[in-house]
Amino acid sequence: MSNSELIEQLNNMLMQEHACQIRYATHAAVVSGPASEEIKERLLEISGDEAEHAKKLRDRIVALGGKPTLKVHEADLKEAYDLASILQINMREETEAITAYTKILETVPQSNVILYRTLQDIIQDEQEHLEELTNLL
Repeated sequence: MSNSELIEQLNNMLMQEHACQIRYATHAAVVSGPASEEIKERLLEISGDEAEHAKKLRDRIVALGGKPTLKVHEADLKEAYDLASILQINMREETEAITAYTKILETVPQSNVILYRTLQDIIQDEQEHLEELTNLL
């Protein structure tokens, strides 16, 4: 994969991370029901994790000579107002993110250690999010 193609792929993931941060924060605001405070706190923590992923992606895009996008994947801004829908939407989105990051990681030479490890760390976080969301369902 060329450098410009890699930057494009990372920018696509950056747009997704922007949307995920917004989605999780919004879902945290509307969640209700038994244990809602605990779930709200966890959704807000995940929103923060997504913001951190976006920061890491911006840093790697700049290091590759690219310009980080300010755009948001609007398709990832899925509304939900009940706990089951909130969890299902976010589990699906985490699964898709893991798949997308894994495909990108397969194209990154291991000699680009910082980017390689950054993507590994993000994948690990996304897998942990998926596991936690699954346990809440």
